[in-house]
Amino acid sequence: MSMHEFIFSAQLHQRIKRHVLLWVICYLFLVFSYPPNGSGSLNGIGTDGFIKFYEMVLIRAFVHLLCQMIFCYPLLYFLMPLFFWKKKYFHFICSLLLLWIAVSFFRYGIFTYAYNPIMERLKLYTNPPPVIFLFSFTQTINGPAFISFAFISIKFFKDWQQKQRDNLHLKKENAKAELSLLKAQIHPHFLFNTLNNIYAFTLNKSPQAKHIVRKLEDMLHYMIEECEQPLVPVKNEVKTVKDYFELERIRYGNSLDIQVEVTGDYENKTITPLLMIPFVENSFKHGTSKMLRNPWIKLFIQADENVLHFTLINSKPAGEIKNGKGGIGLRNVKKRLELLYPQNHLLLIESTENTCTVNMQVPLEKMNKKIISA
Repeated sequence: MSMHEFIFSAQLHQRIKRHVLLWVICYLFLVFSYPPNGSGSLNGIGTDGFIKFYEMVLIRAFVHLLCQMIFCYPLLYFLMPLFFWKKKYFHFICSLLLLWIAVSFFRYGIFTYAYNPIMERLKLYTNPPPVIFLFSFTQTINGPAFISFAFISIKFFKDWQQKQRDNLHLKKENAKAELSLLKAQIHPHFLFNTLNNIYAFTLNKSPQAKHIVRKLEDMLHYMIEECEQPLVPVKNEVKTVKDYFELERIRYGNSLDIQVEVTGDYENKTITPLLMIPFVENSFKHGTSKMLRNPWIKLFIQADENVLHFTLINSKPAGEIKNGKGGIGLRNVKKRLELLYPQNHLLLIESTENTCTVNMQVPLEKMNKKIISA
């Protein structure tokens, strides 16, 4: 078990270990911090010898530790939750005073009726009852108060750390849910556009309609089945983009100039699914489909060692997609990029009078054995 797990684990046996370790440290501190010449009594190494003196120190430190424990646990696990955390400060102060008085009397009793008889048998000096009574009230404030403060500080730190982890977990869950929703929005958007294409062919009773339906079936299988994974093989994503271009090539025939170029080594590389399709869709919907003369579109995909470069340029009529603004598809993919790669992606959308250019760079990851290639 790591140190972090030991400190923050909520399991009972780990909590017990933490408390035992803390009290052992406190006990050793009380033992080794006790002055060799004595404190509050006439006992010391010089007068009583090393062995007898440290017998006294070990017993005295244990009694002090016991009083500290009796003070700390009611304070931390009863008074603090019952009054302090609920901002009942008056009740807390009154209860704290009662606890201080009770522990002080307990300390007086255990020193008078347990500790002193043992010291007398060891022939060591003991303080008279009036001195013990005075020390009982003052030392209840000194030692237990310090230990309680240490306990409370540790608890505050642990609660703060836990809150930070909970907030981080919540952000991740929210981002995951948002990504799932954004990805789900791509399917109907793509399907709507492609069904329009099929409808146009069926009106003309074109034999190409069957081919388009087959392509659409393959693409939907990829989008619905494979894209459920957070990462997919780059080659599958590239194939889907090429299939989309082929569908559009069939639709436009020779009236549209399409150029697609894919370079680099993208074998055994993975990428977040459905990042490129929305841009391709957008280029046809708002660009080439509205051109009356000489529409064209160019796509360049290059896979480097760790980065995929995506460049899409298309012709468009004046006034379309100014300043990179588009429909659901563009807003969708921008949001996904922000969630997936907040500091590790590039997206530039430039619109001129007659062209629109998209430059995107996203990280590539090596193939994981769990990812199934198509």
